[in-house]
Amino acid sequence: MEKKVVGFKLKDEEFAFDIMKVVEIIKLKEITEVPTAPDFIEGVINLRGKIIPVIDLRKRFNVDIEERDRKYRIVILEFGKMQNVGIIVDEVTKVLTVTDEQLLPVPQTVSQAGAKYIESIIKIDDKIIILLDIEKIFSESEKIELKDIVQIDGGQIEKGFNS
Repeated sequence: MEKKVVGFKLKDEEFAFDIMKVVEIIKLKEITEVPTAPDFIEGVINLRGKIIPVIDLRKRFNVDIEERDRKYRIVILEFGKMQNVGIIVDEVTKVLTVTDEQLLPVPQTVSQAGAKYIESIIKIDDKIIILLDIEKIFSESEKIELKDIVQIDGGQIEKGFNS
């Protein structure tokens, strides 16, 4: 069986998301900060009237932050039940079709902390691409916070709070 993935780069490393989770890919646009949000949450964007939380994957993975250039993109992913989240990546590379033989399990030698984000390893010739699982990138409490991050109140963006 084959699987399609959207490849992208963070620094010099290649990653991918399952194309079935990708809603769309947009150019980097103005992001509104959300006060008191966790550091890796860059803020929110208004995408055709829908407020989308935006995550900086470099911050999430503790990768050096660099000045963003015109190659940066926001990958809008389906996250949880009927929610979208934007992920800032350095560059979207291409859509790949991978076979079951190219999808490898996560090696036990990969540290436990990093392995929790990974769905599988894609091996194409001598190239390794890490297939990320958007559902595993966040803890349960972070998932709740993402779901509640924005409320629209008279056009103002406010931080949602759990009661």
